[in-house]
Amino acid sequence: MATIREVAQEAGVAISTVSKAMNGSYTISEEQTKNIRKIAARMGYTPNARAQTFARQATRSAVFLTCLDRNAAFENPHMFEIISGAQSALRQKGYALILQHCDYKDICATVRDIMDSKRADGLLIHASVVTHELSLLLSRSEIPHIVIGKPEAGQRLCWIDNNNRLSGEIAARHLYELGHRNVAFIGGHESDRISEDRLIGVKSELPHTTILRGDSTIEEGKRITAELLRLPKRPQALVCANNHLAYGCLTALQEAKLHVLADISLITFDDYPFALYMRPALTTVSIDVYEMGIQAGKLLRSCIKKPEMQIQSFTTVPVLVKRASTAAPN
Repeated sequence: MATIREVAQEAGVAISTVSKAMNGSYTISEEQTKNIRKIAARMGYTPNARAQTFARQATRSAVFLTCLDRNAAFENPHMFEIISGAQSALRQKGYALILQHCDYKDICATVRDIMDSKRADGLLIHASVVTHELSLLLSRSEIPHIVIGKPEAGQRLCWIDNNNRLSGEIAARHLYELGHRNVAFIGGHESDRISEDRLIGVKSELPHTTILRGDSTIEEGKRITAELLRLPKRPQALVCANNHLAYGCLTALQEAKLHVLADISLITFDDYPFALYMRPALTTVSIDVYEMGIQAGKLLRSCIKKPEMQIQSFTTVPVLVKRASTAAPN
């Protein structure tokens, strides 16, 4: 079965024109309406009644779907800053934001229930719960939505994200300009898209970077750092993919009687939850996640107003925050 986007492409018109033709709008000609409907019939496209009702419903509310397991606020504090920013942007236009728990196993059932009950005008969805099945549901139903975080390649979803590759480039360029050449990257597994994107950025500036991967936990950061310190030539600088790994890394360095700055440089990404409070405070590449939430809320408002909109972009610019953990090598 074809989607409205495929019909629009075949007819050489905008998605909004297809929508008007299928709904009998007087704003386009009868000839064009007949042509579009003929193409739609040939391609097997029929408007999704549930989605049409969803789009017309005016509840003045949106739902934020994410996994809210125990310790979620500690493990992913950025998410709540994003929610706060989104709520601020939506409130400006009279929308309420509803926070709802789900995970990848029940996300499709949750979305269908929201559609059937007509209790929201649009969806904000954390990328951690997005599945291939959900991607198909959203693209075929044309539900107003914004995914927070870039989904897998090829998925036709509306999304915004921080540019993690650029963040990696900024971190590596900072170390390079300080004079570091022997650098190691401590990251998550290859399935961790954020870690891998940051690594790609680091390697674009420092192609000979040593790479060690593990779980994104404090314990793994400590273990991997201890492994690095056993190498014949100790790295001059370490790049940690996230704060949890950086915390474990710093602990291992302190236990080895090494001093960050005097003996080795350390840089990570984002300020929360640890970078500001570790000693020494860590140099980071950070983004304004509250602003990211504001942008997500504004874009969702646009999608609700114009359901045919396709938004796939990076938002907010990563910024280097220099602190006491990076310096030129001795």
